[in-house]
Amino acid sequence: MFKFRVGPILLLVVSVFFIGLSSKYNWATELIFTNTTNRFLREKLSFLFAKTNVPVGEILNIILLMLFIYIIVNFFMKIFKKGYTLKYIARLFWGIVNIGSILLFVYLLLYGLNYHVPSLETSFIDKYNKKFSTQVKINVDNEKRTEVFKYLEQKTLEAREIAAQNNNNRNLEIGNLSSQAVEGYRSISETFSKLDGNFSPVKTSFLSPVLLYFGLDGQYHIFTNESVLNDNIPAVYKPFIVSKYMAYQRGIVKDDEAMFFAYLACINNTDPQFKYSGYLAMLAVVTESLRTNDRMDYNVFMNSLDENVKNDLMKIEKYKEMYGEGRKIKNSFDYYFKRLNGDVRGDDVETQTTNLVSTYYSLFTYQ
Repeated sequence: MFKFRVGPILLLVVSVFFIGLSSKYNWATELIFTNTTNRFLREKLSFLFAKTNVPVGEILNIILLMLFIYIIVNFFMKIFKKGYTLKYIARLFWGIVNIGSILLFVYLLLYGLNYHVPSLETSFIDKYNKKFSTQVKINVDNEKRTEVFKYLEQKTLEAREIAAQNNNNRNLEIGNLSSQAVEGYRSISETFSKLDGNFSPVKTSFLSPVLLYFGLDGQYHIFTNESVLNDNIPAVYKPFIVSKYMAYQRGIVKDDEAMFFAYLACINNTDPQFKYSGYLAMLAVVTESLRTNDRMDYNVFMNSLDENVKNDLMKIEKYKEMYGEGRKIKNSFDYYFKRLNGDVRGDDVETQTTNLVSTYYSLFTYQ
């Protein structure tokens, strides 16, 4: 492994070829790869790692981190040994190239190529135009955001009243939440077939303090197709976050699309707690988008919000205030990671999600 090998180099060439091909033919990538090969692999991984409640992906992350530290320490120890420097650097170089090529190929098969499918927003518009023989173009402005906000405000208030009458704390256990979230995905999979399938339940992270420090509500592990949850999430927010991280297991790689599908899965769920969590979470997203894009309307709407709903929104905000300084590192990593995968959008995730929901409701009836 620590010398020139033809196999890993060929995998690197194939990986680069796949990236170029999938970028050019994104519709074919979704049809041939995401919905078939990639889905098959994700389901098999879920079947394998659903057998234990232990988050295997987190254990692998710890092992990889320790291995990385060992390599760095070993490198600096040996590089100062007389007469061994060039030989060691050459071996290290080929080791990095060979292992990196294999990991890149596996990453693309399990996750990376899913970045190169048509955006959900584009798909909605194209399918609508094709169905009705039109040339509709959607431009989401503050007026549309305001319209969506008012709709979500009303639905959130209605859902809260129903949820208050059907409060069941037992359903907030992670196993029950995962089972209930599956019902929501089954409901919308008739419209979005790529969300169908059998996947492992969400697990509780044993590194919740670490996730909180880096500003993570959970984590999706690519090589095991597992989703783990931060144990500090407020109860009212948890059904939505469980649904969001289940979206990643279903081949959704963009955060705004994962949040959109989580929203649909929640509001189409029979459980009142899920419905309320979905509407509340999306209201929080649109509210944050308004705060960024239209501060005046944001202040007006916040002052007119129902006090109970406002209190629940504050629970989410206070939870996010607990994020540590590591959030800056996470945000920087996300920025470059997305761009390396071809997602070069400049808006924040809240604005992207608001635009996606607004586009959806511009084309289809409010639910």
